[in-house]
Amino acid sequence: MKIVPVFHGKTGGGYLTQFYPHLGPVTYLGITQDKDGHFKFVMAEGVNEPGPIFTFGDTNMRTRFTCGAREFCNRWSEAGPTHHMAAATGRHIDTILKVAKIFDVPVDIITR
Repeated sequence: MKIVPVFHGKTGGGYLTQFYPHLGPVTYLGITQDKDGHFKFVMAEGVNEPGPIFTFGDTNMRTRFTCGAREFCNRWSEAGPTHHMAAATGRHIDTILKVAKIFDVPVDIITR
């Protein structure tokens, strides 16, 4: 935890929790809605690599994706994710696909 004078450029500050994810394989999972209001999973796998990251008071990672950064951003945005997502160490798309099947939730896989 640390104290910051400003949160994300908004007025006011305070305490925030910042995590430093492990290097290596990582899975991103966003839970959003489709155009009809039904839940949808948006997933991607990549690799967290060493190197500089932003230090503006939020959890950040330097993740490399097989499709490249520009294509990843385009595909992820086109899938309509929410602002927040989960990141888990390791490769978990196959497990999440099983959960999605049980709950009948459609899935967009951005990259593996």
